[in-house]
Amino acid sequence: MTGRKNKAGMELMAALCWSIWHSRNLLIFKNKREDSQSSVAAAEAVVQAYRRIQMPLMQEGSKHDDVVQNRWKPPPAGWFKANVDATVKIDQQRTGLGVVIRNPKGKVVVAAMKTTIFLDKVDYAEAEATQFGLEIAEHAGCIPVIMESDSQEVVSLMSGKKSTRTEIFWVVAEVHDRIKRLKHVKVQYTLRNCNSVAHSLAKLALELNDFVYWVDDIPGQFLFLFTQLME
Repeated sequence: MTGRKNKAGMELMAALCWSIWHSRNLLIFKNKREDSQSSVAAAEAVVQAYRRIQMPLMQEGSKHDDVVQNRWKPPPAGWFKANVDATVKIDQQRTGLGVVIRNPKGKVVVAAMKTTIFLDKVDYAEAEATQFGLEIAEHAGCIPVIMESDSQEVVSLMSGKKSTRTEIFWVVAEVHDRIKRLKHVKVQYTLRNCNSVAHSLAKLALELNDFVYWVDDIPGQFLFLFTQLME
């Protein structure tokens, strides 16, 4: 147990050192001062995503084929893929939403995160994440788009395979209307380990407590998360 704690501490320390180094360079070469809370939160997100990626890779061998199938895959030519996720802080009644959109080459073109009020339903939060992701995709012009969520319940509701329950009716109805209007939208389920970047952004949203939206110009520490810890 002690060895595991030491390893976890070293992982976080390495991420923090990288984040501090990056912030120092921004200050020296671009005269841009970064918020220390943002740097710490980004380092924690990097470590969490790294651990989630490493877990299935450690099982390589007899399960090699399954591991390959369980990795994130880019969308087909002419499409974008938006991964979405939600995390909650029940004690604070807050939900964090994360969205990352990539092109057929796997390059991140858009990322966004924000917080909302948690309404005591996890599937409602996941539905909000899909709604948020679709809004961001439309705003950024990333259509046609494949929406990926690791909530089977919400994917079934959004794709019309399951009837909508009253408590999340309005969110699902809004998504259905937007899908009909945009036409070229698909909603599909993905495994949790294939959705780690969106999950990390959702958790980061709870730490920063702010709406953040990037198009192309992704900050360095987050670009590191996207490129080095690909799902």
